[in-house]
Amino acid sequence: MSSETAVPALSSEAARAALVVHHTAFFLDFDGTLVELAATPDAVIIPDALKYLLAVLCDLADGALAIVSGRSIESIDAMLAPLVLPVAGLHGAEWRDAAGVVVRQFDADERVAQMSQILADAVAAHPGMLLETKMASVALHYRAVPDKEAQAREAAERAVALFGDAFVLHPGKMVFEIKPAGVNKGQAIETLLATAAFAGRTPCFAGDDLTDEAGFAAVNALGGMSIKVGEGDTLATYRVEGVRDVLAWLAGLVRSHVQAPS
Repeated sequence: MSSETAVPALSSEAARAALVVHHTAFFLDFDGTLVELAATPDAVIIPDALKYLLAVLCDLADGALAIVSGRSIESIDAMLAPLVLPVAGLHGAEWRDAAGVVVRQFDADERVAQMSQILADAVAAHPGMLLETKMASVALHYRAVPDKEAQAREAAERAVALFGDAFVLHPGKMVFEIKPAGVNKGQAIETLLATAAFAGRTPCFAGDDLTDEAGFAAVNALGGMSIKVGEGDTLATYRVEGVRDVLAWLAGLVRSHVQAPS
């Protein structure tokens, strides 16, 4: 991975000039990229200005804009309502293309329920931890009790060990998430790039967490632009400091193309 000092800032003229909205497929992580992280997943604040910005950019890109998130499609829809966008949810275990076609690689899995029980016991033993159970994955958050990282990790490792051949453990920002093996954001981006609206475009992906690195790798291999939000070593080719910078950059793209469409 590139060191922090080796990744140029997105504000450089070269980075701004690299994108032409009408030829770009935009892939954007949600939490920590478009919205600030919150104490719980349901506590994030969604400004109306964000919905408007995404709607306008999606229109300028002829529909080639997708949210790529660990959240489910239903969660993203609820957050952005009434806006409905293409989404790769659950790290790519499900996706909806620009035509509204939804594909899910996994059904509800009893193994997820079994792993969730181990994590639920950890939550009961350590108040402040939060369990988030999804259709194909499960996440243990410890943002409210950062001193319990070791206990959260131990519980997550015990849970994934039950089915280590089929599931993998991914550490994130104050969270340990267990998801199906072989599912990642890079795969999700490649899948959407093969669908109408996205096909033939240069990909651009912005994300802030370790689970976004697979997306950076895929986009880099395709000659696209990858953007790391925040600190940390990364495969991304550009970096911005935080959510505010991502939104300012996207707004700048919209303004430049509305004022001088190509």
